[in-house]
Amino acid sequence: MIKLALSDMDNTLIPFGAPHVSDRTIEAVHAVLDAGVFFGPATGREPLELKRFFQGDEACFRTGIFSNGKRVHANGVAVRTILLGHNELVRIDEALRGEKGVFLVCYPEQTDETNPAYGVRTTKPELAVFEGRTHFTGTVVDEVPNEDFIAATIACPGPPERMDRCRQIIAEAVPEVRIVSPIPEWFDVLPAGVSKASGLDVLLDALDLTPSEVVVFGDAENDLDIMRRVPHAVAVANANDEVKRVARHHVGSVGEDGVAEALLEIARATAVGETPAFLADEGLE
Repeated sequence: MIKLALSDMDNTLIPFGAPHVSDRTIEAVHAVLDAGVFFGPATGREPLELKRFFQGDEACFRTGIFSNGKRVHANGVAVRTILLGHNELVRIDEALRGEKGVFLVCYPEQTDETNPAYGVRTTKPELAVFEGRTHFTGTVVDEVPNEDFIAATIACPGPPERMDRCRQIIAEAVPEVRIVSPIPEWFDVLPAGVSKASGLDVLLDALDLTPSEVVVFGDAENDLDIMRRVPHAVAVANANDEVKRVARHHVGSVGEDGVAEALLEIARATAVGETPAFLADEGLE
């Protein structure tokens, strides 16, 4: 029986760049909650950002894995917070200095609904491209500020080959972190050992659940670890090829509200003690 449904946000629950999830999605989340199943995002984004995505409906993210596992909330209670090391961020910035147009973005732990961030050693026009794309309010600075940061990203404009080079640079210069790409030209920075999967372990412990009671929906590289952790891993139809290979089940695309329809099926099946059809049938495209 499914007792927890977790979904990535961008390009899984909501089309990338859309201002908020669909009304159908909010309806589906509440149907799952009303059926006694926990629901939560498993996302690289922060809880305050999700107020916009869920149109202020905080019931939709009382439980979840945020900032790619650095924050975990269980039914409204914060059960994990991991900050990024200042020294590691400084070394990332130093390692990237030879790469024109590639820069670090740091997000303070003390934040607000504008999602403030620092673009390190970049220009306002370069920063503005990614501000609009990923929805943060940026300030250009010459060095990593000496304050607490909950998240960091790397802007890496250019072809996939440049992304590969950036991976190599960071792996060699700062082995204490790993970088994963949720969207093209963009990396999330994570402490080694921290991921959505490690956040799942914390969340399962807090809710007294097992991996077999969880369904996880995803589409991109930063979803792979958590999808490998559960037997009910589900790819949306627009997922990348690796996610599709890892997933045991498949649903419709983000543009078709594929996850919302799956959540409604979970709610229906839970009410009558059945296995959701998309899980029993090994996934429906």
